[in-house]
Amino acid sequence: MLEIDNISVFYGVAQALWDVSLHVKKGEIVALLGSNGSGKTTTLKTISGLLRPRKGSILINGERIDQIPPYKIPFKGVAHVPEGRSLFPGMTVVENLTIGAYIPQAWAGRSEALQRVFSLFPALKQRKHQLAATLSGGEQQMLAIGRSLMAQPTLLMLDEPSLGLAPMIVVHIFSIIQDINRHQVTILLVEQNANIALQVAHRGYVLETGKMNLTGQANELLNNEHVKKSYLGLSEDAE
Repeated sequence: MLEIDNISVFYGVAQALWDVSLHVKKGEIVALLGSNGSGKTTTLKTISGLLRPRKGSILINGERIDQIPPYKIPFKGVAHVPEGRSLFPGMTVVENLTIGAYIPQAWAGRSEALQRVFSLFPALKQRKHQLAATLSGGEQQMLAIGRSLMAQPTLLMLDEPSLGLAPMIVVHIFSIIQDINRHQVTILLVEQNANIALQVAHRGYVLETGKMNLTGQANELLNNEHVKKSYLGLSEDAE
């Protein structure tokens, strides 16, 4: 579904990604791991067209998308939940959700999509007329995910969905992410919480200082000594 081939990305003269490649198959959850500044968010922004690669290519279902405007990316079935959620705080829950269905194919089915979002997130249904600014952090994350689902994507990209949330809320959010995946939505998950990300993912990649360092099945990465030491806080001695 998604193929990234040797992309290099710059912010002005500062290079952020060096020859990064990854792929996501239909139906997978793929985790993209790394510390702050490793290039995870840059990768998602490049897929979404907010940044342009200096070299390399990005394909969705075999169609190259790295040279088209950002507003056209959702028409290819891609939805992006950004880090920090980027909600409209002065608009209600329903208004924020409805904005997510702005592309024509999604607008036609917005009523059904809204009910689907409310079935995934009952708390949003209870608060549908509240302003987004009045929601808790967990509810705001649910709203950000729900808004993206209103576009009826086939590929959902999530940037740090656990950021700033209590552990119990994180577990709930990741359970919903698995449920979304079971409903035929492929997921690319950027996450610093490597433990929970690899528990729900099928495969994973590890970015370090803008370069792809490791890749493998999720259970392999969970047991990789470098991943344990760097991202899980574990080592053979600790065990």
